[in-house]
Amino acid sequence: MRAIQVSWTETALPGSGTPLPGGGAVTIEWLPIAQVRGDYAAAPAAYRAHYLAPAELPVLSRIAVPKRRVEWLAGRVAAKRLVCLALERAGLPVTPSELAVLGNKPGGRAGKPELSSRTPELAGTVGRHVTDISLAHTLRFAVCALAHGGRVGVDVEPLRSFSPALRRTVFTDREVALAETAFQAFDTGHRGTALWVVKEALLKAYGIGFAYGWGTARLRAADSAAGVFDITLPAGADPGHRVSVRYGRVTDHIFAIASVAPRPPDGHQQKGQLRAWD
Repeated sequence: MRAIQVSWTETALPGSGTPLPGGGAVTIEWLPIAQVRGDYAAAPAAYRAHYLAPAELPVLSRIAVPKRRVEWLAGRVAAKRLVCLALERAGLPVTPSELAVLGNKPGGRAGKPELSSRTPELAGTVGRHVTDISLAHTLRFAVCALAHGGRVGVDVEPLRSFSPALRRTVFTDREVALAETAFQAFDTGHRGTALWVVKEALLKAYGIGFAYGWGTARLRAADSAAGVFDITLPAGADPGHRVSVRYGRVTDHIFAIASVAPRPPDGHQQKGQLRAWD
């Protein structure tokens, strides 16, 4: 396990191109699931043709449960709206169907959403403006975070209280105590949820989620401005130069956005790695 120092700040939901303390900038799309469900139901073929790339269509068709299908689709819509808007502002218009968002193959970044494009030239263009994306959803919202510089992870959960049994399963007694002191902006019953979304966003930024179990990330020490996490990283993974988390509340949800700034040898910001379709 690696010990990682994480700065954190309670904040409003970052807007377009908001600089992050850990390096780079992040843009957020917060999309109601009901909106996607209604638009898709009204014209399924046209909606698929507008938003989905050829590589994504078989994935959608394999999702048998309608609720899951809409949640998957909403994540792709949120991501593509962000990427297309970023490119449009740079004078480089791209249609959503020219981009694909698929889960990575098993490995060091298993499950990390991977953004790909129709051609190597387009991949290079997008890579200059997008270095990472992360997706999350609840029953009500799909959320995408887009980073320009470094890596990003996002998580969102409804405000809820963890049962004693669930707390014992996912947290140590020390983590429960630390959450009580570190997240005092939330009601006592919701501080466990705050710690959960912070952990999940952090692990998503590294591309591993809880791949190694609930103990993948453990909060060892914390104060109101920073925490020390012991994190199990894949072999050879770069822990980054600076790590930060912004968290807060939107409607009846808690969100967290983690930023991992790279540690390039030449002192310049790492470029995004974006591939073209196979």
